[in-house]
Amino acid sequence: MKKIVLTLLLVVSFATTYGQNKYQERQNKYFVEAATKEYKLDEAQQKELAEIRTVMVLAYGESQKEFKAGTITKEEKQAKNGTASKAFNNGVIKLTGKNYKELAPFFKRMRDELKNVK
Repeated sequence: MKKIVLTLLLVVSFATTYGQNKYQERQNKYFVEAATKEYKLDEAQQKELAEIRTVMVLAYGESQKEFKAGTITKEEKQAKNGTASKAFNNGVIKLTGKNYKELAPFFKRMRDELKNVK
């Protein structure tokens, strides 16, 4: 019985993490394609950017789940999101060779455009 419950929990966790990601995958693909055009990224850089962004999105999702479950406070959620955002921004800075000020207009444009990705 214990194994069945553990297996079900694992399946639900996996399905939740990866099942809802179709929308996030489309957003991630859109973001990487736009960054590739904007900053002329090669294939390895595209792959790394996709991984960096996926880590950030998953971190945001986890902090949101924890907050809704009441296991973390609003401040803790903001701190976790801030850490994930900082890691993402530093990764993009490293990949593109641009500083944050140069990337900020692209990030703003992506925030607006990603809302319309279906």
